[in-house]
Amino acid sequence: MKHPKLSSITHALCAAGCLSGATLAMAQATDPNQGSGGIAEVIITAQKVAQPASKTPLALSVMSGEDLKNAGTNDPRALAETLPNVEIAQESGMLQVSIRGVTSLDMTEKGDPSAAFHVDGAYIPRYEAQAAAFFDLDRIEVLRGPQGTLYGRNATAGAINLITNKPTSKLEGKVGVELGNYSTRRVDAMLNVPIGDNWAMRAAVNTNKHDTYYNAGPNTIELESQDDKSARLHLLGNFGKDTSLLLTAEKNRIGGGASSPVPITNFFTGELVGTLPFSPAGTGNHIKDPVYVDLGKDVQRTAAWAFKQDAGSHRDNEATSLRGEFKTRLGAVDLTYQLARMRLKLDQLNNGVYFGFPFTTLNRGDSDAVSHELRLNSTGTGPLRWVAGVYTFDEDIFREAAYTTYVTAPFGQFNIVLPFRATLNNKSTAAFGQATYALRDDTRLTLGVRRTRDRKSGDDPLSGEAAVAPATRSSKAYTEDVRFNNTSWKIGLDHDLRSNVMVYGSISTGYKAGGFNAERDTGVYRPETLKAYEAGIKGRFFGNMLQVSGNVFHYAYEDQQLTTTTCRTNDPASCHSFTANAANSEVDGAELEGKVKVLEDGMLRASLAFTDAKFKNYHPTATIDFSGQKLDRAPTSTISLGYTHHFTLGNGGEITATAGTRHSTSYYISDPVEGIRYRQPSYWKSDASVGYANPDGRWNVQLFVKNIEDTVKIESRVPGSFFLNDPRTYGVRAAYNF
Repeated sequence: MKHPKLSSITHALCAAGCLSGATLAMAQATDPNQGSGGIAEVIITAQKVAQPASKTPLALSVMSGEDLKNAGTNDPRALAETLPNVEIAQESGMLQVSIRGVTSLDMTEKGDPSAAFHVDGAYIPRYEAQAAAFFDLDRIEVLRGPQGTLYGRNATAGAINLITNKPTSKLEGKVGVELGNYSTRRVDAMLNVPIGDNWAMRAAVNTNKHDTYYNAGPNTIELESQDDKSARLHLLGNFGKDTSLLLTAEKNRIGGGASSPVPITNFFTGELVGTLPFSPAGTGNHIKDPVYVDLGKDVQRTAAWAFKQDAGSHRDNEATSLRGEFKTRLGAVDLTYQLARMRLKLDQLNNGVYFGFPFTTLNRGDSDAVSHELRLNSTGTGPLRWVAGVYTFDEDIFREAAYTTYVTAPFGQFNIVLPFRATLNNKSTAAFGQATYALRDDTRLTLGVRRTRDRKSGDDPLSGEAAVAPATRSSKAYTEDVRFNNTSWKIGLDHDLRSNVMVYGSISTGYKAGGFNAERDTGVYRPETLKAYEAGIKGRFFGNMLQVSGNVFHYAYEDQQLTTTTCRTNDPASCHSFTANAANSEVDGAELEGKVKVLEDGMLRASLAFTDAKFKNYHPTATIDFSGQKLDRAPTSTISLGYTHHFTLGNGGEITATAGTRHSTSYYISDPVEGIRYRQPSYWKSDASVGYANPDGRWNVQLFVKNIEDTVKIESRVPGSFFLNDPRTYGVRAAYNF
């Protein structure tokens, strides 16, 4: 009998061999040095050192600042539209990143993401801070697969790296404005100023504002909208060829109307279940055996269940970051020290109808995280290249939350309040190293290892139940202090078939820290781990006019952390969210990305991904069996196509036209404890833009439309409700450069 894991690996290696053979034949028929003006090579820092993307032996996608501009990508959720096997959603104003079916749904102060999110190398731990707008970026690097060696904890899914534009020695600036439907108003500005011979400053600001995308229904209070303001200041000092100091201050204020989900009955019919006594008629926590019914976009985007009309809903969160990076050369070794402090102040009152009741969710508090990373890396030209370092992370969190509902009963109306007042601390320390040795001129072996120690502690005297005087703690109060250790590793081999064609294979592991739940009797959950087998190929052909990368992979996913919300009794006060370790899962897939330059003025981009992500043996309860079923947010296939063309006019001006589309097969969003799965049908989503730049490049104007089909898709779920994607938006952008 075939071993399933060996069978998957064999298939992956066979597929990689077929790709290699076809690519080698193409390379042998092509002179890699012919032609000029091909696709520019992108230098990335995904492996903590600068290297060409086409020579980096791992699955990654890179979007340059020009790519982001042409596509109109100005927030993280829009980023996923061009990436294979990446889904990015929002829930209650927080970011949910899913890569190859691996995601985290614990959005509380105790939860950690599964994809590590970084800005200029600084880890952003809180979901709310990750939702800030994109502005003044050089590029974005998205790494797919576990990054346990160089990125460490909470990178089982992968990593997203935002690289900002740094100060230069040129005096320059930019002002841009965008106006669109839903009263959209966006403004961005940048000023770069050299200061003497050694210093330069770069300041950038951004504002984003739009009205709600939802129909109010019976509600008179403000629904979800956006009113964000961001600013960043870089100060860069260069002291000789090899020594520099970069100081950064950044603030993101995330505001507007609070999160407002829509009811599950906007999309599905069936028997409402999970309704508690005295719940308003026609509401519920779930739909038993849900059947998708297209009721039309107006219905789907209507907040049809009445929220608490006196809620005073709002969102006024503030993320402040102070960062420093010092680089110098010590003989044949480069030294890099990075210090980052990230503070998040949270103040939001969300709307919702959970468990059949109109709930408001008040979240206030702050988190303060400080990280240090010291790295050394080789600089020589010999056969050995290496990077090694140490890392520490320390985060303090205080979170005050209250879930409030009113209940109309035969004996009158009364409020139910579930209060929380949590104080937590997360500590992590790690030592890591990765070395690549050239066995031959065309063959390299990579070995990496990281040792991590994590400690999580916390206390909540309320935990969803008010303390009764003279007591100071509720019966649900918890005090926890848990510790976890992990050793992640990587073994990789890459080989040059030609100077411009590389094949690679690797086995790597990733780790996400364990934790504890918000009530005393719901226990501690273990870390989740992931072992990935991957083989791939990367090549540039026809004088660099064509660039292709492809890979196949197999995941062994163990102790997967799943978060769900349920009610243990008919009392709303018994409703709570908890995380537990599910049974093991397996994920198999293949990805293909490419771009080809069309003549001298066009660029065609394409990506294709196949994924088979399933639970191996998972019984959420004694009566429910999810074994063999697909993981959530893991469509079987996605395909994206995009084309950009530049038209040079007689006066020297330029028209740039861009169009892109993405198709996704269906995927599930579910509650395993209830055994209910909501199926989002397959969909198309397309964008287009056309712009004009004057001959000297001083100013430009662009017309755009996003989500041409006005597709409505379910992005995430809370009990009884869904959060949705953005509707069709359109408008005009204009910018002046000086």
